[in-house]
Amino acid sequence: MSAVAIVYESEQRVGTDARSIYRNEDAMSVILQLCPKRAHIVRAEGALRTPVSRAIRHNVRTLLLRGERQILVDLSQVSGIDAGGVGELIRTFNMTAATNGALRIVNASASVREMLERAHLFDVLSGEREVEQRFA
Repeated sequence: MSAVAIVYESEQRVGTDARSIYRNEDAMSVILQLCPKRAHIVRAEGALRTPVSRAIRHNVRTLLLRGERQILVDLSQVSGIDAGGVGELIRTFNMTAATNGALRIVNASASVREMLERAHLFDVLSGEREVEQRFA
């Protein structure tokens, strides 16, 4: 679950963590900020093949509705993937991006990784392209 930072309009700061409190005796305004502590993991199992289960998208949507924005999809238990499974991952990725979230895949088997690389999507979904751009 995300932590909530309560910030009071002021110059005086009390505390040093994500839940620091600022105080001003003259006026007070409150700003609530979600401070994600960690990424949430959605585990996928079996084959991501046509007809594709919408379980991954449903679980990610539930996390997004709770306010979570950093989500990892663990593909370690996925035995195979086809175009329908790739499409489901892309729909889930786009849904997360539309809410200013970040979705990344982790632990993809060699066959799943190969299929995603053929579609030129592995770097996007795994976050490797983002890392390369930061160090370029």
